[in-house]
Amino acid sequence: MEPNRNRSRSFGLAVAPEAAPAPTKPTILVAEDDEDGLSMMQTLLGLKGYDVVGAANGLQAVEVALAKFPDLIFLDLELPLLDGLAVTRNLRCHPKFMTVPIVRVSGHDPAKHREPALAAGCTDYLLKPIEFERLEEILKSTLPSADGNIEG
Repeated sequence: MEPNRNRSRSFGLAVAPEAAPAPTKPTILVAEDDEDGLSMMQTLLGLKGYDVVGAANGLQAVEVALAKFPDLIFLDLELPLLDGLAVTRNLRCHPKFMTVPIVRVSGHDPAKHREPALAAGCTDYLLKPIEFERLEEILKSTLPSADGNIEG
């Protein structure tokens, strides 16, 4: 019988090439005590392809952030139990949240409330009612798109 010249001399097991990790969608935390506002933001951001988690008060916002480690946080100014400034200061104490963008969302006059928000560690300020063009600017400048590419 003639030897099979196509057979490998190695008798080791074949190893499948490493599969590339599946791209993950960026996660956004929306902390909003108004149920309609929270639902609207979750729906809008979800339709854009992001994973969205919600929180209805400040304590829950901290808990959800520490459990999910979102890539971006939209934080209402006035939340029950812990206001937005306290949530921001608390999260900025954790090393994993030193660079996570935190956007303060408020219907209050930005001329009066923007500076305290930035001083507490917020990276931007979004005025209510939400201006969708401004929201889009924030998303493009801070997050990769849902397909993993930087939008901005």
